[in-house]
Amino acid sequence: MTKSSAPEPPILADTEKARNCLGLNATVLPGLGTFRHGAYLRGLLEMTVAVGGTLWFCKTLFLVAGEMTGGLKIFHALGIHAGTLLISAIVVVGSWVSGVRYGRSVLKGRT
Repeated sequence: MTKSSAPEPPILADTEKARNCLGLNATVLPGLGTFRHGAYLRGLLEMTVAVGGTLWFCKTLFLVAGEMTGGLKIFHALGIHAGTLLISAIVVVGSWVSGVRYGRSVLKGRT
């Protein structure tokens, strides 16, 4: 072995990288593992959708709280914004599912 030749990575390096991708996508932030795995555009899109959907959900909850201080009961205030809350939750869950599916496909060696 000469000084210019790089050592071979361990056999488990790819499996470990795939597990990290799945773990980050499932537990930390959807898209983070995808981005770190090398699918930069998909990872950025997943992260943007996850963060945007979460902010949209939180903004809607603040609107509900504001209407409750105006005298509405909680169920009536939630009923007014139920559609927006549901759509924003679906957006966040969708980005999470996309990230987990990508991580699983990497773990199975399909990408």
